[in-house]
Amino acid sequence: MYGKVRGVFVMGWILIGTSKDQLTEKKYGFIYELFVLEQFRGNGISKPLIDSGIEHLKQDGYSEVRLSVYAGNQAIKLYEKTGFKNRTITMSMPI
Repeated sequence: MYGKVRGVFVMGWILIGTSKDQLTEKKYGFIYELFVLEQFRGNGISKPLIDSGIEHLKQDGYSEVRLSVYAGNQAIKLYEKTGFKNRTITMSMPI
């Protein structure tokens, strides 16, 4: 986990790790969580967190990074600007 700190305040963090493709069993880097405290949102904190997470995964030898995000999440635009593309769609319905 990597965080962005201002003085003694944690402004946000990213949690990265490894996952494995269910079909090919190929391992890849995964962003499990990206969070910025509400009072610090809109200040450009997320992008450096993503960049440092991706750099760490590259240094660990991964050639791909994935993440999951809920439809409608405002961070989707940031992920797309960073270079992420839609890979799968998960659908649900209440029963």
